[in-house]
Amino acid sequence: MSYSKLKDYCTTSRQHEIIDSLIASNNMSETARKLGITRQAIQNTLKAIKLKGASQGYSPEHSMTRPVPENFQVKRISSYYDEDGQLSRQWVIGEPGKENQADMLKEFCEGLQAELKPAKRIKKPKGKFNKDLLAAVVIGDAHFGMLADASDNLTEDFNIQIASADLTSAIDYLVDMAPPAAEGILVNVGDFLHHDSSKNATGAGTPLDVSTRHPKALRIAGAVLRYCVERMAEKFPKVRVVNAAGNHDPTSALALSMFLEGLFEKNPNIIVEPTESKFYFLEFGKNLIGITHGDRIPANRLAGVMTRLAAEQWGRTQYRRWWVGHIHHKQKIALDSGCVVESFNTLAGTDAWHTASGYGGERGIEMIVLHKEFGEIGRQSPSLEMVRAHTIAA
Repeated sequence: MSYSKLKDYCTTSRQHEIIDSLIASNNMSETARKLGITRQAIQNTLKAIKLKGASQGYSPEHSMTRPVPENFQVKRISSYYDEDGQLSRQWVIGEPGKENQADMLKEFCEGLQAELKPAKRIKKPKGKFNKDLLAAVVIGDAHFGMLADASDNLTEDFNIQIASADLTSAIDYLVDMAPPAAEGILVNVGDFLHHDSSKNATGAGTPLDVSTRHPKALRIAGAVLRYCVERMAEKFPKVRVVNAAGNHDPTSALALSMFLEGLFEKNPNIIVEPTESKFYFLEFGKNLIGITHGDRIPANRLAGVMTRLAAEQWGRTQYRRWWVGHIHHKQKIALDSGCVVESFNTLAGTDAWHTASGYGGERGIEMIVLHKEFGEIGRQSPSLEMVRAHTIAA
């Protein structure tokens, strides 16, 4: 393989670093040791670079050696082979870049772990911790990347800079207020990102008002989640992360989880749960928590989902809850089956479409404290105003 020819198709400094190391050593194992990453991470990065090259007409193993200019992509290649099976003629037709967003984002998800160096091992906090307690920080639909104007919602502007400041302040507040639990869990109930691709639309294709390009929104969202996890790791000896996939960000949620997995791979006390299923279940003593975004399934059907998919956990537990998002406001429904479905407020503002449709609610965040034996024993529910006031006081 000619690694030097792949340099033209590197799009990040990390990709250039990996390719330069491979050019120097021509050895994946040596490169992995030198850069502190896995061979699989290198292979994923090469796959992403090759995909970029192929989209511009460069893929020697497929007899594609006539690349189109940068910012163009290949529309069609016609190859003619002679009677001996040798390539005789080839026609390459290019067009201005219209990259297949789904394929590119899929490859980005697979290679994201190689794009950032793993975080150094975070020292566990010192002190006495209660092994019977779990503190769960639940982030309602954050909608990073959404654009809202005060003239539309009659309250205030909202963009990704405001979203970042509010969420990091909220995490600071809740970490300060948290009890000495032996475990913390960061729960994103979905729609952390407002748009799922550079098409500026939901996963289903609904157009959206956005404040920045999707790649930038994804990077900022990853950086903010990193801050949240690291702040919680300063407080709790064990931290678990759950990123539910929403209807706005089904693929981006996967990317964020893979990013965090790679970032904290050297921290065994930080567990990032994979975003692969629509449903996630957490068993903690007599507590059984189901987590899902809440789109496409009404609350009265969630108890059936829990008894079917988590039957053994259901039988072992007494306090059964679903934590969901999607509707952007507080709602708590006790089902006849003995299961409670709870949705959460969001820190995000209200965009023009939701305002015009009459939607809106209180803005805030929550931390729920669970006891292994007695279920929920405490809760912090600061409003957005409280979070901001705490930041100013600090």
